[in-house]
Amino acid sequence: PVAMFGPRNIVKGSFKIKYVMPGDDTADAVTVEYFSSRTWKPDETTAKLPDSQGDNPAKVNLFGCTAKEHAQREGLYIAANNRYRRRMVSFRTELEGMIPTYGDLVAITHDMPRWGQGGEVVDWRAESTKPPWVGAVLMLSEPLTWTEGASHYLALRRRDGSLAGPFRVEPVADAPTMARLAEPLTVTPYTGGSEERTYFSFGPGQAWAQTARILAIRPRAEQVEITAVAEDARVHVN
Repeated sequence: PVAMFGPRNIVKGSFKIKYVMPGDDTADAVTVEYFSSRTWKPDETTAKLPDSQGDNPAKVNLFGCTAKEHAQREGLYIAANNRYRRRMVSFRTELEGMIPTYGDLVAITHDMPRWGQGGEVVDWRAESTKPPWVGAVLMLSEPLTWTEGASHYLALRRRDGSLAGPFRVEPVADAPTMARLAEPLTVTPYTGGSEERTYFSFGPGQAWAQTARILAIRPRAEQVEITAVAEDARVHVN
């Protein structure tokens, strides 16, 4: 992800999720038209997901494609995209909303859909005297909720808005607002008061945040409105 958005940099009350439900007219397959390098004629192939009937295909003309295998791969991607990318996300942020551009992947943390836990680093210490920081322990602004038996990860936002991590972390006994890194920390957290403190995103496994693909970025006075679609790993079947 090129940027991280969470409770500290999403404008309060602006976060919205829309679930786009499939209907009777929704395409369940994709017919890809391409120019065959074998016959030197226009050709087509229909791609559908394994459990799809393929009765209502959408048509796509793939300019520059000359191989059936390539057309099949692109068709499967489009079909999977149509089925699994159906959670539309919108929110407002400040000028850091100009960091990503169309198609970029961002990490979103928010408590409403339970997409990880977020906050800021208020203090930290490490066993080493220079980066990468070994044995780092972070003190956080929010108490963490740990899932028994799961591996937990924590990502940090760099000063330029980009993402560092995620790093595997472990709990600190009797300290719900602290986390001990199980691997070297490659970024130096900022905990002062002259600029924004380092933001964090935390959760078990892949649930430390929700990745989303940027669809639109619209300036709104001193704020920026971002529209994205929640990513789903099943889209990338090939």
